[in-house]
Amino acid sequence: NDWIYRHLHLMSDRMCECARRYGENGDSVQERALNQMARELLLAQSSDWAFLMTMGTAAEYSTERTKEHISNFNALYGMINDVSVEIAFLERLEAKNSIFPTIDFRIYR
Repeated sequence: NDWIYRHLHLMSDRMCECARRYGENGDSVQERALNQMARELLLAQSSDWAFLMTMGTAAEYSTERTKEHISNFNALYGMINDVSVEIAFLERLEAKNSIFPTIDFRIYR
């Protein structure tokens, strides 16, 4: 289960990088994507996933959920860097993973 921490550290670094880079400028779609990146990071970092994997309780489900949040984060990160956010993809994530509705990605600056 050590693989998870490598990804989480990289995601955290990338979130901080994006918050510094786009914190003062950007459009509303970009801001929504960055806020969703923050949600995906927090969901991936949830201690329950790693704990459940380690304990063997719902390990397969926990692994899949963790991979899903990592994948979502990385897809959004790529879109932000390409300056081409796929609105339909973003809207699906915003509907599915809508925790912390008032999150502001700038907290990672």
